[in-house]
Parts: sequence; C-alpha cells; structure tokens
Amino acid sequence: MQYIIKNLSVGYKKPLIKNLSFEFSNGLTCLTGPNGSGKSTLLKTMAGLLKPLAGSISIFEQDFSTISAKELAKLIAFVPARFPMDVNISVFDFVALGRIPHTNAFGKLEKQDVEITDLAMEQAEITAFAKRRVNNLSDGEKQRVALARALAQDTKILFMDEPTAFLDHNHRIKLFEFLTQRKDKICLISTHELDMAKRFANILSINSD
Repeated sequence: MQYIIKNLSVGYKKPLIKNLSFEFSNGLTCLTGPNGSGKSTLLKTMAGLLKPLAGSISIFEQDFSTISAKELAKLIAFVPARFPMDVNISVFDFVALGRIPHTNAFGKLEKQDVEITDLAMEQAEITAFAKRRVNNLSDGEKQRVALARALAQDTKILFMDEPTAFLDHNHRIKLFEFLTQRKDKICLISTHELDMAKRFANILSINSD
C-alpha cells in the first residue's frame, strides 16, 4: 500500500514547498524542518484539506482528485496541531466522532463502532477519563484524546501535526513507540523532536526557501 506525491507544490498564494516527490509506505515517517517551512501546509494538503498548487497525489494507485470526501475520510485521519477551542462533550463522545465516516446518515453507533471507540481510547491511554468533559482536560490529555479520535476513524493513513507538543517525556516516547508498531498504517507526523525521529522513524526533511 502506497501514498505517492509527484512534483507537489503546496502553499496559499505563493508556494511554501515546490516540486516535492516522495513515496510513503506502511510505517512511521517524520516530517522535519524549521518553523515556517511549510510542514503544516504540506500535511493539510496531503490530507485533502487544501488543494495543491501543482503536482499530483495518488493513494493506493488511485488519483487523489477522484476520491470523494466521504471515501477520503475512510482512508486518511488527520490530527491538527491545535485542538478545537470549545468542545463541551464527553471524551467518549468526542472520540466516537471518528466513526462518522463509517456510520449511517443518522450517525448511529453500532456495537462495532463502540468497540472500536473503546479500543482507540485504550490505545491512547485515556479510558480512565472517558466520561470527563473535553474542555476540562489538560493540553496533554487533549492531545491523547485527538489521537484516540483519529484511531477510532480506523484509516490506513494517519497524519499528525506536532502530536507531542504538549506531552510529557514518558508519553512522547510511548507515542513514537506506538506509531512505530503500527505496521498496518502509513503514519506521517511533523515534529521538532529530531532525536526521537532518528531513533524511531524514516525522516523527510524540508527547508524554507
């Protein structure tokens, strides 16, 4: 299974990254580079949240532009660097939102959806506060909740933007170890943790012009 980008340029009015070609296979890849080099913009483009300025993307031999938003949500989970400002629902309900691409038009959770949501919370080590309100969590706990929601989405591709920014050292190591073990997924994360990246992952380094 592969995710391939060819001659990709990303940005807004002007490109931040030009003519990038790379092939991602199952396993963990870390995207590194200085602030302002376009890491977040690249991740958003690769997740389908922004249109590329030039170049092409293919997922499992299918052209990116031919995939519907619903089908794309079954393929790619994206965790942004900033958690939503106001989320006044329980942790379980927030994580269960990851199941939306797989539910019917009414969003009703079936037994399998609940089981997958429970497993995602267990993997992210947040089961203990499943009933707490998300707004009452610390920034580090919110990051783990965001990871759980992405895992509940049950996709083949996982993109995360600075996922360790608010985690303590122990949970940073656990996250890298966990992502390294997910041989069933293409995992791409942006990070400034060069030591961790060198220890656990392949590295794609980008630089600003």
